[in-house]
Amino acid sequence: MLKSVVLFFAFTLNVFADFNSQVYKTQLLEVDDIYAYIQDSPQIRLYSSGVVVQSFENSKSIVARVRVIAKEDNRAKLELSVFSDLEQKALPVPNILPKQGDEVVLNFLYDRALVIAPNEQSYHYITSAFKQIYFTHVDIFNAQLIRTSVSAPKRSDFRKFCADNALGIVVFALDTKAFFVDCQNFDVLDEVSIPLSTGAVLPFYSRIDGYKKFFLDFNSNEVTDYYKYYTTLIARNRLQQ
Repeated sequence: MLKSVVLFFAFTLNVFADFNSQVYKTQLLEVDDIYAYIQDSPQIRLYSSGVVVQSFENSKSIVARVRVIAKEDNRAKLELSVFSDLEQKALPVPNILPKQGDEVVLNFLYDRALVIAPNEQSYHYITSAFKQIYFTHVDIFNAQLIRTSVSAPKRSDFRKFCADNALGIVVFALDTKAFFVDCQNFDVLDEVSIPLSTGAVLPFYSRIDGYKKFFLDFNSNEVTDYYKYYTTLIARNRLQQ
C-alpha cells in the first residue's frame, strides 16, 4: 500500500512539473502577410496557439488566431489564421487585420480541457492530478457524438466541441503517456507519464452505457482498438523534440 502511495505522488509530481497552462501575453513586433513576430521567451512553447487582441476606443476584440511555428534570432514566428469560434452567421465578419502593437495571448484556453481515456482509472488520475485545469466531463462530449450519430470521433468533432465549450486542450491517455493536444491545430504540446492501466472502454471511457445501441447497424465507422485509433489520430502532430 505504501509503495502504491509513493508511486502515485511520484507520478503526480512529474505531471505538475511538465505542463504549463498559464496564458502568456506580449505584443506583435511585426506583421508580414500571414505571419507575425513577437519577442521570444523561454515561456513560449513551440506549436502553442493563441489569439491576437486589438484595442478600440471603448472595447477590445479578438481579430485572429495564431500558432507558434518557429523560434529564431530571439523572436518567435507566428502563423496567422481566422478566428471563427465566435462566428455569428447573422453578422458580417469584421475586416480587421492584426497590426504591430496588438496584444498576443498565447496558451489561450489551455486551462480548460477534455480528457479522452481508456478507462475510469486513467480518467480520474489525470483529472485529479491537474487541479489547475478545468475539465469538461467527457460525458458531455459523448452525448454530442450520440446526437450526431458519430461512433469514431474525428478531429473535426473535437474542434467543434472545443469551440462550443471554450476548451483549448484535449488530453489523450495512451498506455503510460498522456498527450496534451491543442484542440484546434492538433499539435502535441507535451507528453507526461501516467500509471499503466489495463482494459479499454470503446470508443473511450464515459459514464454513458450502451453506446452501440444508439447507432444503426450500417454505421461501420467504429473504434475497434482504443490505443491504435487515438495514436493514429494524433500521430501526424507528435512533438519532434
